[in-house]
Amino acid sequence: MITRIFFTIALFFCGLQLQAYADNSKGEEAYANGDYEVALKEFTNAAEEGDMNAQFNLGVMYEHGHGVEQSDLRAGEWYQMAADNGHPEAPMALQLLYEYF
Repeated sequence: MITRIFFTIALFFCGLQLQAYADNSKGEEAYANGDYEVALKEFTNAAEEGDMNAQFNLGVMYEHGHGVEQSDLRAGEWYQMAADNGHPEAPMALQLLYEYF
């Protein structure tokens, strides 16, 4: 009985992670095609679910003003969230952003 409950909970959380990954993948495809509106929507959905890659990608969008009003402050916030969640490139992006801020 306990095994069944544990398995159900594990499947639930795996499903949440896959959904966030799917949203980030759609966002990356849209971003690569220059469809920043769709990319913003997909990255935001995934980032709010804790996807570190989507958080990093939002930082890039805000840093460069792709589909959003350019904002170093917002970029820094997203880079910081991504770094806090373990994104390997986010600390360096944050450092570079602050050097030129």
